[in-house]
Amino acid sequence: MKIRKFLLFLTLSMVGSVLCAACGDDDEVKDNFVISNLKVTTENMIFPKEGGEQTFYVQSVAAPTATSDQGWCGITLGTTTDHLKVTPVVVKAEAMTTELTDRTAHITVNAGGQSVVVNVLQTAGDRVVVDKTSVDVAAEGGSFDIKVTSNGNYTVSTDASWLTETAKSNGNHTFTAAVNPVTSERKATITFTLNNEKAVVTVTQAAAQASSITATARDIAKQMYPGWNLGNTMEGGNNADLYKNSGISTETSWQSTKTSQAVIDCVKAQGFKSVRIPTAWVMGHITDEANMTIDQAWMNRVKEVVDYCINDGLYVVLNDHWDGGWLESSFENISDASVAANAEKLGKLWTQIATTFRDYDEHLLFAGLNEPNCDSQSKTNALLKYEQAFIDAVRATGGNNSKRTLVVQGPQTNINNTESWFDVTKLIDPAGEGHLMVEVHYYDPPQFTGVWEGNKPIWFWGTGNHVDGDSHNASSMEESYVLSQFQKMKTKFADKGYPVILGEYGANWRKISANQDKHDASIKLYHKTVCQRAVDCGLVPMVWDVNVANQNGETGIMTVINRTAASVFCSFAMEGITEGVAAAQWPY
Repeated sequence: MKIRKFLLFLTLSMVGSVLCAACGDDDEVKDNFVISNLKVTTENMIFPKEGGEQTFYVQSVAAPTATSDQGWCGITLGTTTDHLKVTPVVVKAEAMTTELTDRTAHITVNAGGQSVVVNVLQTAGDRVVVDKTSVDVAAEGGSFDIKVTSNGNYTVSTDASWLTETAKSNGNHTFTAAVNPVTSERKATITFTLNNEKAVVTVTQAAAQASSITATARDIAKQMYPGWNLGNTMEGGNNADLYKNSGISTETSWQSTKTSQAVIDCVKAQGFKSVRIPTAWVMGHITDEANMTIDQAWMNRVKEVVDYCINDGLYVVLNDHWDGGWLESSFENISDASVAANAEKLGKLWTQIATTFRDYDEHLLFAGLNEPNCDSQSKTNALLKYEQAFIDAVRATGGNNSKRTLVVQGPQTNINNTESWFDVTKLIDPAGEGHLMVEVHYYDPPQFTGVWEGNKPIWFWGTGNHVDGDSHNASSMEESYVLSQFQKMKTKFADKGYPVILGEYGANWRKISANQDKHDASIKLYHKTVCQRAVDCGLVPMVWDVNVANQNGETGIMTVINRTAASVFCSFAMEGITEGVAAAQWPY
């Protein structure tokens, strides 16, 4: 019992000593206890921005009271010791959440008509505050804002490439999330940093909906032949208008008929199963060059034309055609910097196109380019980088685009060059195997087809169609040559799971002075042979058509359908296509 009394006395004596240290010389002290005047152990307290609790002591014969003039600074009076009249006062400062500067409070202690003020300071230190700490984003991506307040210059960083800062103004930061291409939720963080102070925002993006496309490229290819080109139409315009907006009237700048449902109905009625829509984007349809922004009115018009075909159950190949040569004529400069810049532009284009058409089913295919002007292995290596940028951009938009069949072009879409230089296995497709096609074109012999006549145009082609002694007879590249060329594509690509689109072929139907019947028969046989042998080798033949219903004399014209009249213009070409398909045997 004596030991307990001694310890209690010792403890109270220590508290009394602290109190006495705060007393003036006029205080009356007896046995180490203050017995007059109101005293506190401190008149100043400092808290960090995190807040917390601290205690000071009040000595007064009369029972004290205490009040705070700020809500964030709370106080609680403890139990007064009977002998020393010492009362503990617990001060609790709340954490600073949005304040950028120091703040103060005043605690007034009253007892026996006297008062003492204790000053409380809470220091802000480095402060960076956000208006939200979490954001939810849809699988389709989108933009959101974060408001930041700070008392210093802070930095911003994200830990995911799919999340980028796209605008900043007066502390308001806009971030854009790309489409989530995978069927699982993903997270990222945005960190605002001021020295050692950080504010972190967690961004959660919903999982992508699984693609409804289950068909492989090979499944689709065998449903697509024969095919037809909406030529000289959506790719029309002026190459002086690169990165400019010429409006939707360019559709009739190279031919006179605006595409309608009736036109596509006519195409279907002839037995065509697919339509290739050559399209310009950079030439005459860009509203913001820096972002490669496609004119929305043009995008809407292209979508209308695609829908005409989809309405008829046709397959559609939508591409980035010659397009003023912005990319396809750029292969004289294949420096790393040039290729990287062009690949970025191509990716921006295809991100917009693919996003617009993301929900379309397997009837819609995308083709990255048209006829890339690559005449060497080194240029073809650059082409592969562009093809990869195209694939990556489309796949990144998710939805059905994650499994959509994509078409990649060989160098110059030339069969021999493609066989020699183009290694499609170097392309990495996030969709996995079976969702790529290769594209080549066929216009041999050029003197017959009309793409180049030189000094000796050819009017008569194929067995039984030569005119004795006529200089306009073909002397090479006839029936057996067609088969040998297509077999090259079968062996290198189609047999290995990469169907081949014969994206363009055709021959000018001419008005000649003699032996017109032999020329007409040549046109029919040419189209029949190309179609039959293409299908036999696993290629999808798509005839070129420029919609000029005029034979133009000996120069001829490559037109099958008269779109204005919604009827067949060149019956010989059409009959050849029909007979060729009927005689063919798809190999897979």
